[in-house]
Amino acid sequence: MTISRPFFNVVLPGLVALIVTTIVPPVVSADSCRWNDPTALRNIEYRGIHDNAVTLRSGVYEGEPFVPGGASRPRVELIAMPPVLHDLDGDGIDDAAVLLAESSGGSGAFTWLAVVSCRDGRAVNTGTIGLGDRVMIRSLGGQEGSIVVEFVAAGPGEPLCCPTRNVRNRYRLRDGNLLLASSEVQGALSLADVKGIPWRLSRLGRNERVPEGVKVTAVFGEGRVSGSGGCNRYSAEVVESGPLEFSIGPAASTRMACPDPAGGFEDRYYSALQATTRFGFLLGNLVLHYGRGDERDTMMFEREVPR
Repeated sequence: MTISRPFFNVVLPGLVALIVTTIVPPVVSADSCRWNDPTALRNIEYRGIHDNAVTLRSGVYEGEPFVPGGASRPRVELIAMPPVLHDLDGDGIDDAAVLLAESSGGSGAFTWLAVVSCRDGRAVNTGTIGLGDRVMIRSLGGQEGSIVVEFVAAGPGEPLCCPTRNVRNRYRLRDGNLLLASSEVQGALSLADVKGIPWRLSRLGRNERVPEGVKVTAVFGEGRVSGSGGCNRYSAEVVESGPLEFSIGPAASTRMACPDPAGGFEDRYYSALQATTRFGFLLGNLVLHYGRGDERDTMMFEREVPR
């Protein structure tokens, strides 16, 4: 039997292409896992928190009550903080680092760091590790193949409600495990930790957002805080009285007449600022506690990112 040359010219290259396609899988990119889609991380399985994996639905998992008919039950929730995208396993594809909150109905509120990787176009949890009970997250970032978390934790003898110890931990992904690579205690939390950072008010009180078009800022310096109240520039004395505790004097400001909503909101901000007694952090945001007795509330500031 004789096979003509055109057969080889046409069929053989096709066979080679088929073999190569079969052996070499298509390139998978982080885009295929849709890290920019907020639902991609809110509806997957997370391991390492409980004995069994938990599957989040719309960012939340709730287990069965500990006691039939009881109110206390395990709960895991994806914290509303933008994921950090960073290549942790050296495959050239960004992994996503997220924070999860776990509670069981008691006073404990545990924070977990989880890494989600892109595997065959699917978002898969590849490592989870606990950060602690009632810690205050200051920052979360990717650096040189690792995730760096800065947070405030309770030191020796401190109550869990009121942590003051600055901690900087570095985590790496190794053989399918998220491991603590290094931990550094950076002293007690003080106003020096917020000094020089431009903060922008996002919420005054638990339920009041800053009005559209109004920009309120605060920058802490040596014994003072200054910024914009939404219309006028202001400056006030700051006296630090202990860990997390300080007081702010009356604000001196320019005297530009401000129509509402800026005018009325500015007055309420100055009143809250003068009644501030404590500060802390929540998911990288600065929180100031103000008021007295039963009439206490919080205002929240975000880091202002230079444009």
